[in-house]
Amino acid sequence: MEQESGRKSFLERTAYVVTPGSVVIGLLYYLGNRYRSAYYSYFGIPMRDLELTPQDYLLDSPTALFFPLWVLLVLGLVGVLLFRATERWLSEKASDRQRRLAASAVAASGAVLLLVSFPVLLEPLWWQRGVLQGISSFWVRELLPPVVVAVGVLMLLFALYLRHGPEYRRQRLWNAVQGLLLAAVVMIIFFVMARYAYGAGMSRAQNDAESGYRGTTRVLVHSRTPIHASASSIACEDRGRADRPYRFRCTGFRILAKSSTRYFLVPHKRPSDVDVVLVLPDDDSVRVEVSGMWRGVVRR
Repeated sequence: MEQESGRKSFLERTAYVVTPGSVVIGLLYYLGNRYRSAYYSYFGIPMRDLELTPQDYLLDSPTALFFPLWVLLVLGLVGVLLFRATERWLSEKASDRQRRLAASAVAASGAVLLLVSFPVLLEPLWWQRGVLQGISSFWVRELLPPVVVAVGVLMLLFALYLRHGPEYRRQRLWNAVQGLLLAAVVMIIFFVMARYAYGAGMSRAQNDAESGYRGTTRVLVHSRTPIHASASSIACEDRGRADRPYRFRCTGFRILAKSSTRYFLVPHKRPSDVDVVLVLPDDDSVRVEVSGMWRGVVRR
């Protein structure tokens, strides 16, 4: 038993500490955090004020993960089929010299893509002003550079396979190079998913603001003191002494988020100039009344 435990590989020993389940949960948590951070940062709300739980982030992770994962799976399937078709054609109809030339051409193309696109991930000023400002689509601006880097790495991996062939797969050098390239692809995929999650959160926040926050709940605010809201859709009325101590009643709010100490309210009609969020304390100075959906009176 002692000899068998001593022969275990590094990955097998690491699996006792880092299980696949913990890696998946950590990835889902991170993507959900990126999604929520982008959503509330659009409205200027710091994440620390919301006091969200890990379960909240995990529930948002499918929204940030499904579409990019589906696209990557489709592209991966297309890439594998193209790889197999090209490799079979070169094996059956190309000579050794033509095979080496094809490998050199693929390697050169992959190296060019890496040299051109990898510095772009650092987002230099010339790239932002000279190129990104001319691209209208947000997803093209954010996802094109890392995808091009991934394509360049995969082309280098394909070139190594064409150059050496399947008989060199068991060599240590081949395994090391292959492992490094695959690790680079995994890191780029993670980078793409993180960028997509942030962009999806921003896009969802903008769509919610433009649609009048249809998925949120209407609330009626009763306050001891006057509430001054800059949105024209907010109407506040002084009910007088009859409704003391909460004599001021405000309509037109929807609840965007709630923490243990604060309400984050938005007007149901978006202002023309800027998105407004009203932060109210959750104490005895205000009373927030939740309004359900009115469906009319059913008569029999």
